[in-house]
Amino acid sequence: MDFIPLHLKKYIVNQDYSKYTPLDHACWRYILRQLKKFLSNHAHQSYLSGLEKTGLDIETVPNISDISAHLENFGWRALPVSGFIPPAAFMELQSLSVLPIASDMRSIDHLMYTPAPDIVHDAAGHAPF
Repeated sequence: MDFIPLHLKKYIVNQDYSKYTPLDHACWRYILRQLKKFLSNHAHQSYLSGLEKTGLDIETVPNISDISAHLENFGWRALPVSGFIPPAAFMELQSLSVLPIASDMRSIDHLMYTPAPDIVHDAAGHAPF
């Protein structure tokens, strides 16, 4: 992470994959199945292709380092952040070809929408583009 300026490093976190529960994985699976079914009829093919190229598995919450490995094929990386980060930090990371991905998983109470950024929004929403 030597390429990340010091003032942005405070937003980068470790994705503790062991903290995702079976319920988290079930929520991810449900959302991604619904999303893929809907978008297969309503999204541009480039999004669906991008979804595949990011290496996202519908069955389990993604490991952000795996997403990063796929994005490196396009000159980008992904790094985990904790929820909402200031828009200026989000944009500056993108200017460095880094996609910040919130490592938080939404709860079952907010299955279809959460106001806070989460791994569904960032990994399935931003990464394919």
